[in-house]
Amino acid sequence: MSSIRYALLSLLAREPLSGYDIKLQMNSRLGPFWKAGSNQVYPEMAKMEAEGLIELQAIEQNTYRPARKVYEITDIGRDVLKEWTLEAGELEKVRDDFLLKVYNSWIVDPEKMIVQIGEIKKQHEERLAAYEEKIEELTDLVDNANRKDPLVSSISVVEFGVQYERLYIEWCDSLMKKMK
Repeated sequence: MSSIRYALLSLLAREPLSGYDIKLQMNSRLGPFWKAGSNQVYPEMAKMEAEGLIELQAIEQNTYRPARKVYEITDIGRDVLKEWTLEAGELEKVRDDFLLKVYNSWIVDPEKMIVQIGEIKKQHEERLAAYEEKIEELTDLVDNANRKDPLVSSISVVEFGVQYERLYIEWCDSLMKKMK
């Protein structure tokens, strides 16, 4: 099964969501560490529904609007997600265009490369600040007595992001020193 399916099941295991909400959460909750295009989401959800992993529910609204369509994970979908979560994972392959640029930095003017490194460092500093803000936000919401609160695992993933960004920033600083 493709990884987009596991990403979608991961979101739906936390709460039922409309297609629009799924797209938003793919960008906000999963976006920092896992990307999927909008054009992938709906076709994959249709296949997942046909396979019984998710189901579409219509929720009546109290206004003149039509029923809101919400996707919900099924017991089969939850079992598939649990099984995948406990499978041995593969070592992740890093694909970072900037690393390739640094690999070629020996052929460009060091001062120009330092500017590029500074720009990348700034982007990582911004992302670090966003992660730290997200951790504060989630920590305020988490039920510390409940280890099964999905926010506990969300915080862990964001903490990884914080450590990654700090490492990337340190690496940029080290790289700029070497080029001076």
